[in-house]
Amino acid sequence: MGFFSKLFGGKTSVESLQRALEQKRFADALYLAEELNSESLGEENVALVANLRAEAGDGLARLNLIEAKAKQDNGEAREANTYFDMALQYAHSEQLIEEIGQARQVAVDLVTSVKAVTAPGCGTCGPGGGAQRGINPSAGIDDAIRFDLILTSYPEGQRERYQYRGPDFVGAFLLAHEGNDVQADELFKKVKETERDDLYWFEVGAVQARMGHLAQAKESLEQSLQQNPDLLLAVEALVEVLLSLGQVEDARMLIEDKLRGDHDNLSPFHALLVTIHSHRQDWPAAVVHVRHCLQRNYNDPSFVALAAAVMEKVGDLAAAEDLLKRLPAGGGCKGSTTSLQLAEFYLRHQRELEKAFSSFNAAVKQDPENPRWRLRLAQTCFARQWCKDGMQLLQQLDGDPSVPAQIKKEVGYLIERYQG
Repeated sequence: MGFFSKLFGGKTSVESLQRALEQKRFADALYLAEELNSESLGEENVALVANLRAEAGDGLARLNLIEAKAKQDNGEAREANTYFDMALQYAHSEQLIEEIGQARQVAVDLVTSVKAVTAPGCGTCGPGGGAQRGINPSAGIDDAIRFDLILTSYPEGQRERYQYRGPDFVGAFLLAHEGNDVQADELFKKVKETERDDLYWFEVGAVQARMGHLAQAKESLEQSLQQNPDLLLAVEALVEVLLSLGQVEDARMLIEDKLRGDHDNLSPFHALLVTIHSHRQDWPAAVVHVRHCLQRNYNDPSFVALAAAVMEKVGDLAAAEDLLKRLPAGGGCKGSTTSLQLAEFYLRHQRELEKAFSSFNAAVKQDPENPRWRLRLAQTCFARQWCKDGMQLLQQLDGDPSVPAQIKKEVGYLIERYQG
């Protein structure tokens, strides 16, 4: 479920950077930090983003260090050195840098007496002796590093299959993950027919979905699943596309067919049925699949948030609150121990308003451009009988031309309600 966000994206914020770190998506976090650095940040946020970027760098460095040691143990000195280089490039803490240096020294001691031998082979071969990764050598080490960085956010079982790709695929892949979907789509078309496997069609389908070409995206994702019916990434993406096309019954039949297959872990499919039934607002049907996942300790953050919404819809507020408490605290401010989803739950039910206020206040400080949190803060002020503060926030929103129409409408309603 976490890959749904890869299809349609979202605005970069300090909160999204923190969430990426909490979920150990270090490559995503590093990219988000770089994007935030190019924006106008307050003094407090500049220091916070710098600290979060360092944390993301250390996390990424440690992943590369683990890979380097594995290559080292297999006697692959050249590959090990590449990963050691990447680890050093992203490490921030002195202790980690020293650890990388010590591990690398062990490799030097082991291989200095062994003459390197290049095995014969061609550049278009798959994994094997002497085969090279399919990144265009003229692109330089930066593209190779970026490629590896992005793959750290992919499911572990899929990463190895991405490593041996032609230059057109890699170039299109990098363009897609930079948000250049039109250019990526054009470059994907240049990939050789013989290289168009299930992963190719998944990536093409994801690009087409983001571009709004949903019928084409559906065909591409179906092609991916024809070649590999077990590719969960494509299943998740196809469900999202089918729902966007209004083909809810097709989405349901797709997943129920998967449930009849031979899979070690059925929870991701039950989680997708929660999404499908929620789309239809069939809450009793959704609850059945929520309970299946919870009994098997399925804890994907996207599922947990959706499961909480389902339990709230059927009136099981205790279960909804318990699920929302599993989500990481939002806002990024000391003293805020409540996730924004839980804060909104408390606001809806007029409970724990002090915690809700603290969470929304922290979110406004961290993401001042997001009007949603200013609106929620205003609503919490009114709930706590702080009408003057609430009205001041509403007037700020009402006078801000960048606020979306839907929020403006809600602001106008609240001003009319509380002005008298």
